[in-house]
Amino acid sequence: MTEAGHVPDHEAGHVPDPAEVRGALDLLAGISQPLALALGEGCEVVVHDLTNLDNSVYAIAGGVTGRSVGAPPTNLLLQHVLDGAEDDIIGYPTVLPGERTGRSSTIIVREPGTGAPMAALCLNIDVTNVSIAHELLGSLLETTTPATEQNAAAEQNAAAEGSERSEGSDTHEVFPRTVGDLTDQIVAEVIQGAGVPVGLMKKSHKLEVVAELDRRGVFQVKEAVAEVASALDVTRFTIYNYLNELHARASEGQS
Repeated sequence: MTEAGHVPDHEAGHVPDPAEVRGALDLLAGISQPLALALGEGCEVVVHDLTNLDNSVYAIAGGVTGRSVGAPPTNLLLQHVLDGAEDDIIGYPTVLPGERTGRSSTIIVREPGTGAPMAALCLNIDVTNVSIAHELLGSLLETTTPATEQNAAAEQNAAAEGSERSEGSDTHEVFPRTVGDLTDQIVAEVIQGAGVPVGLMKKSHKLEVVAELDRRGVFQVKEAVAEVASALDVTRFTIYNYLNELHARASEGQS
């Protein structure tokens, strides 16, 4: 942990060569606009600099999520980088701003030789109209026999249960426009998940919150310590102490 409270982005691993990173980013930025045009209306192409998680959006073409250059990563991308970004994530469903239905893909670009993740090419496609058309065509093919009605009811129940699980999972992607949006959203979600109001939290509760925020990569972002301290009604030094205590426990468990 640095004195400024910022955990280096690649503290535990190799830091990609800046020249390699810039070359990859410029190459991806150069194809982002043509790629967005080729994919058509309702598509957004985003280039992320994974060595700068505070302002990772290096280039963006299309306007599906309303973000601009300098925006931070999504919560999903932040977690993926923290976990090592070993794989691409292709064709996953997401909810775009305005409750529109989206389908996204995240492609990791690695440094030659070392394989260290240094950039990401993300595609966000608005498939709301396609989903509506699919539902409409499906309804035209429905029959009204008791058996099909039972099957439809079972499918609806399964879909509702799946939706509830999706809404409560860590993979529900949020598209923040600022670093503050990113940290506020994750902090609020984790505190709510703790099930105890901040005013009634004991140290053990706050330690659990900080541990979960650490697992989600919040402390990879500058100024996150101050925001977490404010949300938990403690000082920044208390958050540093919590992190040191948690990291010490982890080290003891590995020894």
